Amino acid sequence: MLPEELEGRGKIYKYLAFTTKFCAGLSVVILSLFSCAPTQDQAPVIREMLYPSEVPAFFDTILICRVADPGNNDLVFTWSSESGTIRGEGDTITWNTPPEYGTYEIDVKAINASGQESLRQAGIDVVPFYRKQVDPDPEINLKLPIIGSGMVGEQSLVGPLTNAEISCDVPLANVTDYKYEWSCNGGRIWGAGLKNGTASRIGWFAPGVPGNYTVTVKVINGWSDIKVGTVYFKVQNPACCGQQDSGELYRWKE
Repeated sequence: MLPEELEGRGKIYKYLAFTTKFCAGLSVVILSLFSCAPTQDQAPVIREMLYPSEVPAFFDTILICRVADPGNNDLVFTWSSESGTIRGEGDTITWNTPPEYGTYEIDVKAINASGQESLRQAGIDVVPFYRKQVDPDPEINLKLPIIGSGMVGEQSLVGPLTNAEISCDVPLANVTDYKYEWSCNGGRIWGAGLKNGTASRIGWFAPGVPGNYTVTVKVINGWSDIKVGTVYFKVQNPACCGQQDSGELYRWKE
């Protein structure tokens, strides 16, 4: 074989080798692009649903639906209940319990932009308000669960314009940072640390109008666990409970 032919074949082999490597590299790029392309939307994953096990009749309570991807702003939540009244929207709503005692189911659907949905259901017992005596000096301690998320509730019967002390007992509070978010549907909450979320103990000043009122604290730690404490206050005139006003009933304890 002549030297010119050998040189020509060498050039061909080099060209073929280059072309093969180029095509292989191009295939890898194309496959990578396809693998990085958005996949078909999946149904939202509901991580948990926070709700109380029981609530007195005619009281407000909150329910929270937590999804695995809380940053997805395209999610829509739809809530429904057998009875009672639902107020609000999004992943947190308020449910006003019906007057009849019993167990009621509340459903929530998390729906994404593609219309795919997930369903979660809660069963809540509506019970009588069991407090019979007005507490002239109410001090309520909400003991929140040790592990994970959860919700606890307490009841208190007070007179109008009473000051109540509410403390939140959170496990490992001296080990990790917690944020406390307090709210109420009547009366007034006050105390140090309310604005910056560090208040584990607050005061609640009852309104002058008798009725049913709810004070709620939502506690969030660094691992995004949520614990909820609720106090169901029935504000009632002492005369309705067979008690006399001593003149000291509505004074805040120093």
